[in-house]
Amino acid sequence: MHNYKALKSAGKVSVQKVKVIDRAKVDDVAEVKYKDGDDIPEGKEIGDVKVEQVYGQSERSHEELQVVKKMYSPDTGEAQDDSVRSYSLSQVKSEIDHCKSQVAKIQAEQADLEQLETDLKAL
Repeated sequence: MHNYKALKSAGKVSVQKVKVIDRAKVDDVAEVKYKDGDDIPEGKEIGDVKVEQVYGQSERSHEELQVVKKMYSPDTGEAQDDSVRSYSLSQVKSEIDHCKSQVAKIQAEQADLEQLETDLKAL
């Protein structure tokens, strides 16, 4: 994330770990029948089966790492909805490795230019 350190110092970004529910927990449900007062569809009547028996399912969830960035209107300066971006540690590691490879490439280019400068000054 570009400028993360400065944004964090200014209190404009934060990180959080959140639980994301992929599938909600479902409890066992015995069949449910229509009763007086229900909205009964055509072809059904009081006492007919509304919901068949449902077998319970456990909740399925995962944790997500997120960066939350404060957002403001450029015209009015009023706060807007925060921007939330999910990250994985492997994704961040990959970006770090990419930056390191760019640094190495730039340092090699700098060394070449410094050598050229030295050679040109020697003339």
